[in-house]
Amino acid sequence: MLVTVENISGLQQYADFKVGIPDYLPEGYHFNRAVFYKDEEGTVSGNYVNLYFTRAGTETPVFMQQRLADEETAFGLSTDLKVEDATVNGAAAALIGGTSIKWEAGGVLYSLSGKELGRQEILKIAESVR
Repeated sequence: MLVTVENISGLQQYADFKVGIPDYLPEGYHFNRAVFYKDEEGTVSGNYVNLYFTRAGTETPVFMQQRLADEETAFGLSTDLKVEDATVNGAAAALIGGTSIKWEAGGVLYSLSGKELGRQEILKIAESVR
């Protein structure tokens, strides 16, 4: 079960952490929606949010997941893609396949991907998250 939020101002209504929004998106991209999950009882979990940024004429959105950092939400990574060390605003990060990046900052785990974007654009978006 899901709850969809179509306005950035409505994100904090559900999140148990400050949701970070990128100040920079590639030309033509804009916030499309956020999705929160409900548990079996129908209660919205404030521990996770998926953000979608879209552009007309593009099938693949820029996707960002944010999770409250705890044992339940910890990152696991298994990939055949090249993984590079990177930094996002001074925090250690993993750049995966040149089209996605994962990092932790301020008690929040971030995952950002854009299959139609390159390494530099992914890093620029990540660095702009506030």
